[in-house]
Amino acid sequence: RGPRADAGDVWVFDPQQIAGEPPDSWWWNPLTYVTDEVRAAKLAAIFAAASRPPGARVDAFFDSAAQDLLAGLLLAAAIDHRPVTQVYTWLSRPDDDTAVDLLRTAGYPLTADLVAGVINAPDRQRGGVYGTAAQMASVLTNRAATCWVVDDGTGRPQFDPQVFVTSTDTLYLLSKEGRGSAGPLTTALTVAVIEAAEEHAAACRGGRLPIPLLGVLDEAANCARWPDLPDLYSHFGSRGICLMTILQSWSQGTDAWGESGMRKLWSVANVAVYGGGVKERDFLEALAALIGDYDKNTRSVSHASRGGHRQTTEHLTRERILDASDLAAL
Repeated sequence: RGPRADAGDVWVFDPQQIAGEPPDSWWWNPLTYVTDEVRAAKLAAIFAAASRPPGARVDAFFDSAAQDLLAGLLLAAAIDHRPVTQVYTWLSRPDDDTAVDLLRTAGYPLTADLVAGVINAPDRQRGGVYGTAAQMASVLTNRAATCWVVDDGTGRPQFDPQVFVTSTDTLYLLSKEGRGSAGPLTTALTVAVIEAAEEHAAACRGGRLPIPLLGVLDEAANCARWPDLPDLYSHFGSRGICLMTILQSWSQGTDAWGESGMRKLWSVANVAVYGGGVKERDFLEALAALIGDYDKNTRSVSHASRGGHRQTTEHLTRERILDASDLAAL
């Protein structure tokens, strides 16, 4: 932080007080990211993914319906310039159709119909959808976290991702895993910054940032569980957005993105670094195979019968550079 402060402003997003950053220094409004129904759906997906515990089962109907409802309410709050906490207030009042009127007035009739359809659904169905959506947005009940994303009227500076990506500033996003995690908010801000950089890069010469943006996603499965990350990883590199995704283990990545997503993320990364300490045999054996073999020159000496000549032969054998036990011991 010290050296980076010499290059520009340093923004520290610390809703769980990991570094003791005062919450009155600045704030960011997640609803500035919601410019249409597509962005609303993306933000709802981030809240949904970040709120689920690892390995949680997903209900094919209720999770999907709840995510759509959450997206509709996020859009309604955004177009009426309401605080993001308004979304949870609506979720706690299933018979409140204010969001429907706002969406219809703003020219989103189908999204309004979607929200109205849930409100008018049978009681048990409506309760299930609203309850699931409320769990996805439960971070909004955390007052310590929401003070970072709601204007308190004191004139604090508001963080603007579009301005940030054109500057030499630095942003630190801090959160912990477990109950009360601010992961949905840190993930949302991560996505807002990276997509702002993508938009800026598209307008730059050659479609790339003139100075690359470095995004270090440490503990990504806990603090930046972005569902679309594996699909976009390679594309961001072509825009001059260099991402480093740091995980504790392969299994942690599969919990966040599934086996297919983790394999995709691993395959598209240009550089893979193994930091040691992993004891997952399948992963270590696969890594050993990728590290490969080397040709070992072996010499053998044989002697003929008494008084005969000594004969030396050499031959190449292939041996594994490192095996799974070597990697586990690092």
